[in-house]
Amino acid sequence: MTKVIVLGIDGASPTFIKHLIDKGKLPSFKRLLDEGVWAPYCLSSIPTSTPENWTTIATGAWNGTHQVMSFQVFRLPETYGRWVAGYTSKECKAEFIWDAVERAGKKTILIKYPASWPPTMKKGIQICGCHVRPCVHQIDGAHYFSTVEPRNAELELKPSEKVINGFPVLQGVIHFKARGIGGEVIGEGLDERSMLYGVPDSEEKPPRGIGLNTPVCKLLPPGKKFYLRVYSSHGKGYDKVLITRDADGKDIIAELSPGQWSEWITEKFNTVEGLREGTLKFMLEKLSSDGRIVGLYVTQIMDIDHYTMPESIGRELYEKIGPFITDIGWEGLGHDWRKAWFSIKVMEDLANYQNEWLVKALKYLCSTREWSLCMVQTHCIDCANHHALAFTDPGYEAPDDLREYYIGFIERLYQSVDRMLGEIMDWIDEDTVLMVVSDHGGLPGYLRVNTSKVLEKAGLLKYNEDGTIDWSHTKAYVQNAIFVNVNLKGREPHGVVSPEEYEKTRDEIIAALHCYTDERTGLHPYNLVLRKEDARYIGLYGDPTYKKIGDIVFTLKEPFGGTHGEQLSTARWGINSIGSFLAIMGPNIRKGVTLKRTVWLTDITPTICYILKIPPPRDTEGAIIYQAFEKFDW
Repeated sequence: MTKVIVLGIDGASPTFIKHLIDKGKLPSFKRLLDEGVWAPYCLSSIPTSTPENWTTIATGAWNGTHQVMSFQVFRLPETYGRWVAGYTSKECKAEFIWDAVERAGKKTILIKYPASWPPTMKKGIQICGCHVRPCVHQIDGAHYFSTVEPRNAELELKPSEKVINGFPVLQGVIHFKARGIGGEVIGEGLDERSMLYGVPDSEEKPPRGIGLNTPVCKLLPPGKKFYLRVYSSHGKGYDKVLITRDADGKDIIAELSPGQWSEWITEKFNTVEGLREGTLKFMLEKLSSDGRIVGLYVTQIMDIDHYTMPESIGRELYEKIGPFITDIGWEGLGHDWRKAWFSIKVMEDLANYQNEWLVKALKYLCSTREWSLCMVQTHCIDCANHHALAFTDPGYEAPDDLREYYIGFIERLYQSVDRMLGEIMDWIDEDTVLMVVSDHGGLPGYLRVNTSKVLEKAGLLKYNEDGTIDWSHTKAYVQNAIFVNVNLKGREPHGVVSPEEYEKTRDEIIAALHCYTDERTGLHPYNLVLRKEDARYIGLYGDPTYKKIGDIVFTLKEPFGGTHGEQLSTARWGINSIGSFLAIMGPNIRKGVTLKRTVWLTDITPTICYILKIPPPRDTEGAIIYQAFEKFDW
């Protein structure tokens, strides 16, 4: 019986992959294209972002049907009434492919597939299913303890009376504080409705400032402390750090030199859910010889027993292949290279570990369990794109050494995924089809366009002196990245536009966007401006809240916009593109074929269902990619 493995690569660009293949740097991807079918014109839904498109891949449905339009703000049961940003399976209104697989009497293994938590299937296996961050299964997020900025946790060192090799030993405390759930009143504001997953921010106003950076921390006060000693091992300066559980320095956890990782450490933590066992790892990222600069990275603390379905799988995987992590350093590397806590090496090391872990988990679970479909996702490429893809574009005018530094970083992460792909291809048998797909690609993303400023210039939006919107004099505003809403009376809290003026106001918005010219380039940045009812043409419809799909939908042409999300899936610039990567190999799949036709991400699920010989999910709208097959059974 034929089986299917789906390898999802967040942010992987087909043009960048082809660029690296041509340079001889991705042998596994080259083999994939040589032995299978490649669809270079694979297009995603709009917005070209993560939540929407992993959901589109998993349902075969357009955004208007599955209703996942962006990152949302939730109060999840695992966060005990605390607001966090992300997206969950409950936000999706369409049936997932793994539920269709189960309905057909087969089983699915999901390994870190986004938008899949909480589990909707009952008999399969699921590992996590959150975004990169925040992860509702973690005990605490990543930390960077440092004596200098940038950092997220202060480290204060004081000289002790003990002297080693002529240098006083410096002492400090590594304190994981109860900075989140455990530091608040448990269940505060939690009612019956908000105890459910999928409560969007449109139903209840969340506190200001909640975003993907808002940590999930379940530690109870006073948190957890470890102790640090900095000393000289050779008498020429400080070069060693000792981490211990006790203040006396006897219960040693790790002894590190600069650039060195500790082994994985298992610790018990007092949390809002009781005593939990979690895993963490230290890396001494910086240590100056005078001891003034110390930077210690600590991974997120993952709960060993409560990130899988069934729960027993978590402990089993920990014992068989090692600790699981979702955050590969993105918590501290971020979008702006100038504000990163640490160097790119931390992310490279963690991404390599995670990719190796994912392959080990896939091999282990697929060898020991019954399954027909296995879906696994890696996110390192998208993280690198957001952090450094701008450096790949000569227009950014980065110094040559800095440009090469960051291009090398991105290429090495693609090579990490290439090794992951190679291991899977070497492992699968002759009855397994392998599909490799990305949700979107990426562009340099440094020519941003502030649509709110465009509306302000057109007299449609007005700000107060404190930077907030003056709603009494505002006719339109930007919401959810690529949408503009009319400040309509009877619908908006402070609406000023009468229903009779609605159409006229929409025309004014459309005219303002069409007339705008970017002062930096002299170019017109908008390439698609549609009324809400016309957006059905691109799969956007059915939003009862008016907060997911605005009255006007717009997109930006390359090179304008961010790394992804605001552009069409056809956007290309230099060696980068927004389009999705898709290639398929295995039994009954044509070899060495490049499809000239357009393929959509909605086509993934029906194609998988055809291979597995099962009915598609009830809401699937895509079509089978029949040109991929040697023989097609009508």
